[in-house]
Amino acid sequence: MARRFPSLLAAAPALVCAALFAPADLSAQPVTDCFADRVAAFRVGFVSSPPAFNTWQPGILFGPPGAATPTTGSLSVVSLGRGGEIVLEFTDNVIVDGPGPDFIVFENAFFCSTVPVAAGDSWSVFAEPGIIAVSADGVDYRTFPYDVAALASVVSQCSDRTLLARLGGLIGITPSFTGNYTVPDDPLVFDPAAPGGVSGHGGDAFDLAVVGLATARFVRITDPDLGISLAGASEGLDLDGVVAIHARPAPAAGRSDGDADGLADDDERLFYGSNPADPDTDGDGLDDGAEVASCRSPVLQTSEPFFVPAIALEADDAASTVLRWSDLGGGVTYDAVRGDTQALRSSGGRVDLGVVTCLENNSTDLTTRTVPDTTLPATGRAYFYVVRQNPPGSGLGYGFSSAGEPRAAASGDCL
Repeated sequence: MARRFPSLLAAAPALVCAALFAPADLSAQPVTDCFADRVAAFRVGFVSSPPAFNTWQPGILFGPPGAATPTTGSLSVVSLGRGGEIVLEFTDNVIVDGPGPDFIVFENAFFCSTVPVAAGDSWSVFAEPGIIAVSADGVDYRTFPYDVAALASVVSQCSDRTLLARLGGLIGITPSFTGNYTVPDDPLVFDPAAPGGVSGHGGDAFDLAVVGLATARFVRITDPDLGISLAGASEGLDLDGVVAIHARPAPAAGRSDGDADGLADDDERLFYGSNPADPDTDGDGLDDGAEVASCRSPVLQTSEPFFVPAIALEADDAASTVLRWSDLGGGVTYDAVRGDTQALRSSGGRVDLGVVTCLENNSTDLTTRTVPDTTLPATGRAYFYVVRQNPPGSGLGYGFSSAGEPRAAASGDCL
């Protein structure tokens, strides 16, 4: 039987059959970071110009929040539609209850008015509030409390500071801009040193203790259908992503973890650069696993975000193959190639992919939907697919074998 196979990056030990993936899901990333990893459920609400914006590339939710300014919202979003709902799952890490907020949800709120320069200035925000619930098991969900009357008072596209002060417990309230997305913001505390008084990257932060949970792996976001959006494909709240700021790695079942920090020894050596014999490589009092799972460097004492640029890949194996993958942030483009599994060789310390076919060169989005692969392998043969970030040589390339050997094409690669 002729089959197509996708490859999971970066440390996947094998090529995985496309038929194992539901078209609506992205597989878990093979290394730990602070971002959500999978769409567990998605019900798109009403939009007057379907399909809802960016719903064809869900991987945009599985990376850092997009670039924005205090007066322009990010376009690295998925619109839920009016009354829509999405559940994001963390698979390579678990959000844990730590001191203060534990995760941040980013919508693309921005100032409608002049950006305030002092705490007493008047201002308004293009706010599309959303309701947040969390669960440890995907069954028992706890909704963060909010003022129902205040939410009902959001009747226009721009809400002033007085109303926004009453909307705590909801998302889509705090303006976002390019900054440190691991720093929680309090919309009621003005930071005179930051654009618009917003520290970090903006977004709305949540504390698991408020809903009585010690851990969470599922975050449910619901659009309350206020009917305030601009008509079109982006009606409803526009989700930019969820970032865990207190987290630990998911258990690495069956893999050696000599220092018990939650990171497999091989991954510490290959990806993170941390010491597999020392649970706190940089000596800052936090173990390496907690830092990696919260997008902190395990080898440097810094508050700057850190994550390994690993791509999670999905292939929809129907009449033609369409690839989709996760986001690595702004300014990154991607190459996607196809190869024949019979050409795979381990040689000279690398995995030789053989002669490959470049399917999409320097893709600016997260899918090959505009260039679906209609070619079928010969009977008894199978294709594999891999994706890398550009420029070649940056990031993790086409990934590694279970022995840590980098994958490289013999010929036919994207330029």
